Amino acid sequence: MGTMDGECPNRRVFLSGTAVLSSGRTGISSIWDALGQGKTLPDAEIPADQLLESARLGRAEAAILGRHQLLALAAVEQAWLQAGLPAHRNRLRGEGQRHRLPEIGCLAGSSLGGLDCFARETSDGKEPSPHSLSRWRGNSTEAVVTLRFGLGGSSLSVNAASATGAQLLCLGGNLIRCGMAEALVLVAADTRPEGLLRQAMARNGSMSPNQDDPERGPLSAGRGGMRPREGAGCVILESGAHLRRRGGRGLAEWLAGRAANEAYHLVAPEPGAMALRNLLATTRGDLTRRGGGDRVDWISLHATGTQRFDLVEAEAIRETFCGESPWLTSLKRTTGHCLGAMGLVDAGLIAFGLSEGRLPPWPGNTDPALGLDRMVPPRPPDPRIAIQIGQGMGGTVVVNALGTLRAAVGAMAA
Repeated sequence: MGTMDGECPNRRVFLSGTAVLSSGRTGISSIWDALGQGKTLPDAEIPADQLLESARLGRAEAAILGRHQLLALAAVEQAWLQAGLPAHRNRLRGEGQRHRLPEIGCLAGSSLGGLDCFARETSDGKEPSPHSLSRWRGNSTEAVVTLRFGLGGSSLSVNAASATGAQLLCLGGNLIRCGMAEALVLVAADTRPEGLLRQAMARNGSMSPNQDDPERGPLSAGRGGMRPREGAGCVILESGAHLRRRGGRGLAEWLAGRAANEAYHLVAPEPGAMALRNLLATTRGDLTRRGGGDRVDWISLHATGTQRFDLVEAEAIRETFCGESPWLTSLKRTTGHCLGAMGLVDAGLIAFGLSEGRLPPWPGNTDPALGLDRMVPPRPPDPRIAIQIGQGMGGTVVVNALGTLRAAVGAMAA
């Protein structure tokens, strides 16, 4: 979605439900508390019983699923309940009455979830089960979510590596704004890669050898790569008209989103980060055209912890915003890198901060070469408009803008 068609309806798009699962935790508020304290959460998985309870699944249904699918269902369940959507669920094995919601669609993704599931299941030489292909397929996340919740609208599967979650948010927001959807469940989930996948990440230099040292995390001078973690995120998007018809309530507003590709390298960022700079500039222009000016209070950096990605991102921010830097945060310092799920983990935490009028702390002990210490505003702003940056190996770059409900201009439009 590199451009927005000026002839599309100017519909407003709201987040009505969010969920974040990361670092062994299943609640946004507990992860936010760790962010506020500047903690690095441990590399922990959610206990199996807790995951089944969060997903409201029995062991028989869970037995046919991969862990990334379970994570996705648990995230959607939380966001769905928060949004106040219908209570009935379909059984995954085909039993019982089926229901279908034709006005709600699904955009889903996973960076390595199906591949990790395949690697684990085939590592011991066992024969595939009748359910293996449903766990390994590229649409494995989308398929179980649409079936479980009866999502009969448009459904798409996306894999843009670490940019997957941000890409889902950008695509979903634009689909609703252009009138191609009324409501969408966005969900992404990834397991913690093990075995050959972990070895491959180490071999290409993308994974830090110092997984447990908080002083070598994203933006630090000693950073050596990302810290892959298990995670899942869900955001429910609705048009203003759909939200109003069902008597729902928005948590935050999706204001704009754009995506591009650097077309430069399979695993390395473009040195000049021109795609990111252009997206930041055009997104600010989109905000101005929507009547809110180009003021940005908060930027959530992608900041994976890889040397070159962190550097070009910091340079792009410095040069785009010059002496008027927004408040910067690096959420992966606390959560680790939830791979394809990270963009929706990020979005859920941003929406929470906007709705609460709170900001995570500015990153401390950063690499002097990044120049971030010279950009700290004299005081934290009142967060009303936030920008999320997503980048992925393969060149995908995404920028989304979210706003508080009090930052919205005018009455809720259809």
